[in-house]
Amino acid sequence: MDMKPLLEALGGGAGLVLSGVLVVVLVLIVWAFWQGRSVEFWPPRIGAQPGHPEAADDEAAPRESDPTSEALPVGARPDRVFDTRDALGFYQAIAPNYDQRNSVNLLATHMEVITRIEAIRAAKAGLRVLDLGGGTGQNVATYFFNDCNIRWTYVDFCPGMADQLQQHLAGRPLYNRLRVHVEDISRIHLRVAPKSHDVILLNLVLSSMPQLPDFARIATLLAPGGTLIISDINPLYTSAHPLYQARAGDGTQVAMRTHMVQPLEVVTRAREAGLQLSDMTQIGSADISYSFVAVFESAARQRRKAQVRKDEESSTW
Repeated sequence: MDMKPLLEALGGGAGLVLSGVLVVVLVLIVWAFWQGRSVEFWPPRIGAQPGHPEAADDEAAPRESDPTSEALPVGARPDRVFDTRDALGFYQAIAPNYDQRNSVNLLATHMEVITRIEAIRAAKAGLRVLDLGGGTGQNVATYFFNDCNIRWTYVDFCPGMADQLQQHLAGRPLYNRLRVHVEDISRIHLRVAPKSHDVILLNLVLSSMPQLPDFARIATLLAPGGTLIISDINPLYTSAHPLYQARAGDGTQVAMRTHMVQPLEVVTRAREAGLQLSDMTQIGSADISYSFVAVFESAARQRRKAQVRKDEESSTW
């Protein structure tokens, strides 16, 4: 846009007028941010104030391209949007339909976690797994349904999810070696003995929590040489697709605004708890990966593995 004719028309006062306009724009932006409104610079737009019906419409609008969500009719909006502080209500509502999620990247994430467990299982016959926030168990726990030696301790704060898990495994060999705790994972250290599990899973759980759990408490539940496996959604993906939506048992559409999980923060918290990152894998496209799978081990175990490698290298000379 050519500003020259406008400046000529304003004459010597052009600078003052433009300065005044700039001040007004800055005041509007500050005012919008102070009220929690969204601001878009192009095309210029200031969103509705949070809590206003228009804002609710914006927040509730589903992202049709989100493959973690159950397919909804174009233009459909959730009847209710939950916060992670009410994740229990959200998961209780969708428990009957939870297993309808079947995106390629979601299944690939579960398979990566299973592969990690299998690798550990191959070296330890009586593997003891602590599955924190295990959901219905459809995609991970049920993979080991026919294993007569593995011990599976399941924890989830949602009774509906625990019911689904037990229906999936009823009559299977794993069911006889299954312990179920309907409990918040932040309190499970009060019900599970220290150093009692070889593998602890946090599989796609952290993004449903308002804040990260106490990794130091979780680490106390690991047996010597144990492994912590964490998978969750890439934060860039969460930013692009913040709503996890599904159909509730009563047929209504509900969604939860998920928490953005930063892998670096997870690694830092785990290190502070005495665990070291041994491997991290990304799932999905190279542009914006869908999820990450991180494997943590105790520092002592990593030292032992390093010594084994050193001994093997020495034997080759």
